[in-house]
Amino acid sequence: MFMHGWRCRRRPFHALVPVAAPPANPTSPSKHLNHLLRSCKDVRSLLQLHSRMLVLGSLTDDATRILLLNSYSSFHRSDAALAVFNTSPNPSMALWNSMIRCYTRTGEHKKAVEFYYGMLRRGLEPDKYTFTFASKACAGAFDLETGDMIRQEVARRGLLGDVFIATGLVDMYSKLGMVMTAHELFESMAETDAVSWNAMIAEWPSSRSFGAFYKDAGGRAIHGFLTRRCHLPAVANGLIDTYCKCGSTGIARKIFDRMSSGKDDVTWGTMICGYVFNGYYADALVLFDDLKSEDIKLNQVAVVSALSAASETGDLEKGVSIHNYATEKGVDSDISVKTMLLTMHAKCGDLEKAMSLFDGIKERDVVAWSAMISAFVQANHPTDALVLYQEMQMAGLMPNQVTIVSLLPACADLSELKLGKSIHCHALKSNIHLDVSVGTALVAMYAQCGSFTSAHSLFDNMEHKDIVTWNALINGYAQVGEAGKALEFFNRLRLAGHCPDPGYMYDGRATEAISAFRLMRAENMKPNLISLISILPAAAFLAALREGSALHSYIIKIGFVSQVLVGNCLIDMYTKCGRLNNARDFFNQMDQKDTVSWNVMLAGYAIHGHGESAISLFLQMKDTFVKPDSVSFLGVLSACRHAGLVAEGKKFFESMMTEHHLEPNVEHYACMVDLLGRAGQLGEAWSLIQRMPMTPDAGVWGALLGACRMHSDVAMGEIALDHLVKLEPQSVAHYVVLSNIYAQVGRWTDVRRMRSAINHTGMNKTPGCSWVDIRNTIHAFSVGDQSHPRYDKMRDIWNDLREKMEKMGYVPDTSSVMHNVEEEEKESFLSTHSERLAICFALLSTEPGTTIQIVKNLRVCGDCHTVFKFVSEIANREIIVRDSSRFHHFCNGICSCKDYW
Repeated sequence: MFMHGWRCRRRPFHALVPVAAPPANPTSPSKHLNHLLRSCKDVRSLLQLHSRMLVLGSLTDDATRILLLNSYSSFHRSDAALAVFNTSPNPSMALWNSMIRCYTRTGEHKKAVEFYYGMLRRGLEPDKYTFTFASKACAGAFDLETGDMIRQEVARRGLLGDVFIATGLVDMYSKLGMVMTAHELFESMAETDAVSWNAMIAEWPSSRSFGAFYKDAGGRAIHGFLTRRCHLPAVANGLIDTYCKCGSTGIARKIFDRMSSGKDDVTWGTMICGYVFNGYYADALVLFDDLKSEDIKLNQVAVVSALSAASETGDLEKGVSIHNYATEKGVDSDISVKTMLLTMHAKCGDLEKAMSLFDGIKERDVVAWSAMISAFVQANHPTDALVLYQEMQMAGLMPNQVTIVSLLPACADLSELKLGKSIHCHALKSNIHLDVSVGTALVAMYAQCGSFTSAHSLFDNMEHKDIVTWNALINGYAQVGEAGKALEFFNRLRLAGHCPDPGYMYDGRATEAISAFRLMRAENMKPNLISLISILPAAAFLAALREGSALHSYIIKIGFVSQVLVGNCLIDMYTKCGRLNNARDFFNQMDQKDTVSWNVMLAGYAIHGHGESAISLFLQMKDTFVKPDSVSFLGVLSACRHAGLVAEGKKFFESMMTEHHLEPNVEHYACMVDLLGRAGQLGEAWSLIQRMPMTPDAGVWGALLGACRMHSDVAMGEIALDHLVKLEPQSVAHYVVLSNIYAQVGRWTDVRRMRSAINHTGMNKTPGCSWVDIRNTIHAFSVGDQSHPRYDKMRDIWNDLREKMEKMGYVPDTSSVMHNVEEEEKESFLSTHSERLAICFALLSTEPGTTIQIVKNLRVCGDCHTVFKFVSEIANREIIVRDSSRFHHFCNGICSCKDYW
């Protein structure tokens, strides 16, 4: 990876100011100690200073302990702070207060509350600072009971008139959702300041949605009470912030505009920040330009918000301009500005500059570390992110919520479940696992690592869930919906002697994804865009048409049908559910289409074998001035391949390079090899492989081997297999194909040699799985499966079908059976193929004349293909089969592929 050199560079730790002789002025030891503590730029330096103090015997009084404890607190090291606290034989009230405050700063609010109770048990009398720090801890720990006790004690002592204590209580009740109680307490205050006003205003959105709050009488009273005082800058600024947090940026802007002469730097920063918070990045940048023209004092909030807007819009030039202005005004040295600057460069694609900026930050806090870790993850460098996390720990900094939320996707990308679990343990110890974003990231990590038991357990135990949490679980199931991964696990279970339900892994947890989506709706959690584009592929994978159609209706109901992303997923769902006409109708009705929309429709035509329609759509795409990309050409070439349109395929492949200046990748070459090979032009296919500018992969050689099977070309088939054995040594499928070629030409000695090679190497063929959707329930079957409760009746149906087929001329093709057994046993084995079990069950479970749709994880075998043609004629049914290659529509004894697959 290109970051490796950066990771290996050693970062020099900041030199520690030596603890030498006592200060020149012996009457100011605390001043000297403060100077030494401020010189510690990281925890390692602080630990060295701490050790030196212990050696010199300097840690003898609580005043010194408080200074050291507060230093550890600033680095979020509550463990080291507690060690300092425990050195005091009789801790003073100030030391207790410092420890309670430390726990609130590190987010360990429950520990802070426990410390408060511990202090009371020691018989100590809390002071004004104790009450303030303890009320903040109660807010963070959601401990209303202790909060009420603190308020009662404050009232008993007659301290409610203290603005410092009262403001802390107002803030606590606001954060606990007791807005009316906070309002009553606020109105009873004899004296208020800007802090108390902001405490009253700031937590409105946290208590409940502002719309619901405003509807009741109390909400209207508070709203009116505050808006009448908009002439006070503190009130106006608080209201702007509140309305922005509620999503009402229009009202916030009206308040902002009414403040003709009262606007200060806080007002401007709050409004710019509000725009960014709500995603109005262009408005934020325009307002920042207005700020510059007004010559208003610049603060960090405005700069950080403007840089964030530039990063979200990808406008690197604008971001650099904002930073230059901040430098001119002397605001660039703040660590929050530096951190956002590196984030902006990373999001704009300049990771090298972001790394350089990170290296230039001398006093890195946890936010800076988290920003750089997040930058690595977003740039798809998960290994670098984890290395940086280790460096952060070596520097003595403990991760916070943001760090953990950034790190967990890196663990998921690298399948580092063990490391993910260790991060989970840290979250538990630090008590930050209760944070919704942390819980959501943990659910996503476990799901993406395939640990669904842990993901579901964590999900079920989360007290607070939001739409993102539900999406994490649904998306995890949908992502593992790749049949290859699912069936690999299924195969391992079978080889280990287990007999799992074939429906457990055949669909790669797609059924669980749909179940989770249903549960989300049952709990009145409204799905968002991410939910829908996660769940639709699960319905598509299962070919669950009823479920997909129901989702379509629901999407129309909630107003998401006009979203292009959702529309693209609906087209994909209908094509994979065998409803090409529905997909085409929806595509034609879309008001807005992007390149992906056209590509999905092209792919739909391709897998259904509608080559002419795909070509027509491709030309229409060009006529509407939509620029085709490499995926577009893959779609049209694939359509030509399935329809046998050789001349047209050659023309498109050539125009891709000459007319559209796109370089074909290995997938395009594999498509062309398949197209030429299917048409019998094996020599030209071989010549194309020889001219490839890149090394052919398994897809290319597999296409050539498949063509050799169609045309019984043994020599070229052996060449293809030689290459495939090197690229995919554990794949048995390629040996099976060559064995079939040998069988086709009567080389039975070579057939036995192939079968012997397979048996001796211990290779196992991926088990076939097929499933069918009957009345919104998925029924799955694996090869040789006899566990279905209606198996005996399914067997009777098969025997009846076979008797009728034999009268019509059916002769079983046993060449694909790799077992070294008698011919009769081979025929019996064919009868237990998963797709035959599925068709028998479908015939047993559906009304006459009903269309049957079956999905198979592998390519349908030649004999089963023949069987389906006979069954469609005997049962007078349309049978739609989707295998790993394409769709087959069987009707009246004919397949839509025309036996060209």
